[in-house]
Formats: sequence, structure tokens, C-alpha cells
Amino acid sequence: MADSRVRHLAKTITWRVVGTIDTMILAWVISGDITTGFKIGAAEVVTKMILYYFHERIWYKINFGLDRRKERKNRQERAEKVSENIIHQNFKIDSGKRQSLLRQKPLLIWFTGLSGSGKSTMANLLESELHATGYKTYILDGDNIRHGLCNDLAFTEEDRMENIRRIGEVSRLFLDSGVIVLSAFVSPFARDREQVRQLVGDENFVEVFVDCPLEVCEQRDVKGLYKKAREGKIKNFTGIDSPFEKPEKADIVLKTAEVDAKILLSNLLDYVEPKISVETNVEV
Repeated sequence: MADSRVRHLAKTITWRVVGTIDTMILAWVISGDITTGFKIGAAEVVTKMILYYFHERIWYKINFGLDRRKERKNRQERAEKVSENIIHQNFKIDSGKRQSLLRQKPLLIWFTGLSGSGKSTMANLLESELHATGYKTYILDGDNIRHGLCNDLAFTEEDRMENIRRIGEVSRLFLDSGVIVLSAFVSPFARDREQVRQLVGDENFVEVFVDCPLEVCEQRDVKGLYKKAREGKIKNFTGIDSPFEKPEKADIVLKTAEVDAKILLSNLLDYVEPKISVETNVEV
């Protein structure tokens, strides 16, 4: 478990108390003056306590030496042992009954693209329109998810894969409840997006590629992330030092740097509404 700030501070103080006592005794023995020993010890405890605390905090943010693959493998092995004693439960109220109640067909609309391309913006516009029409929706946004469900994950390739896997599972639960899900994630790797498609079913998945040139995304840089990535303050940043695998056969492509958002929204609605409307999905 990662150390908290309070734990780092406690470790800093206790270690420096031990170190300072040692320094004071050595200074006293070498100088023969107990006052000198106390002065040196006092100066040392303040300076080294500050340095040690920041040293701990820096290492807390560095992945070097952490074997995340081994950690994930161990977690999977533990999960497999537990799953042997888990039986899937079936309930009287199933997905079909929830759809009938909500009068809509659930769908996962997956927005993918570079940071700053307009994923969350387009998802927000689409949800607003669907909500106004009476559809029950929910947006899963990359930043918001990492504040809770995925706050234990970094931005290594392995952690990004795990991040998308979790989102896929959450999306599947939302679909089972009958809700229309709009997921806005960079999701740079094609295999991860395909894994989500397979998880929820091809008929329940719409891939929306928010296609915006890197230079435009950098110019926007609303969150200042590209600037930090260029300065080396953020590692494994998609588009800078980590690749983005463009969808080869996206269901919809939104060129946010070239086409007005209102037109893109209209195109989205034209594609999505027939898939979520109960009337257009009635079997004759």
C-alpha cells in the first residue's frame, strides 16, 4: 500500500530523532564540547528533516523499481482463487424488463482521441440533447474516474490497460441497467478498445473517433498537460512520448478542428438515435 503524506511525515520525524541523537553524540565526542554537539544536532535535524520529507514525496511519484506487472499478476491470481467460490446470480428483473421500463435501448458510445481533442465536450453536448429528449444517460469521463475508481492507477501502459478494463466492466453494468453510456477516454490502444467492444457486445458499442491534430490539441492545452509533458514533468503522455493508435474503422469520425460542433452534434444524433429508440428497435 502506498504511503500517505501523514505516514511520510511520521517516518521523517522518527528517523531524524534517531539520526540527530547519533550526530549529537558524535559531535560531542569529537569536539569534547557538549554545547557544540547540541548546536550541530539542532541544525542537522531541521535541514535533513525537510530534505528527507521531499525526498520521500518525490519517490512516491516515481514508478522506478515498482514491478507493476508482478503486482497485477498476483492480483489476478488472488482473484482467480476467489472466483472459484463465486456463482453468478440470476434475478427476476433482467435487462429486457429494465429497457421496457425506461423505454430505450442501452448503448455504449465510446469517445476516443487525444487529450484536448474535444471528447468530453462532444460527449457533454450529446448527453444534453439526449437528456432533453427524455433519454436516461450517464457520462464516464477519464479525469473524473481517476478521482475514485481508478485513483490507484498511474499512466504506465499496464495501468492504462487496467483503467480501460475497469471502465469496460462499469459500462457493462450501466448497459445492463438500461442506461445509455457516454465514455470519454483517450484510450490510446486499439486492443483495449476492442476488448471493451467484445465485452459489451458489438451491437451495443459505438466507437467515436474525435480526430483532432496534435498541434491543435497542444494549442488548446486547456489543462496545461502538453506543456508539462514537453517539459518532461509528465511521463508517458499520449501524443508526446506515448503513442495513440488511431481507430481504423471507427463508427463515427468527428473532426473537431475543421467542422463546427453543432454540425458534429447533428451527425452524432443522426447515427445514435436510431440505435437507442425503442420504436426503431421493435421486432416486427
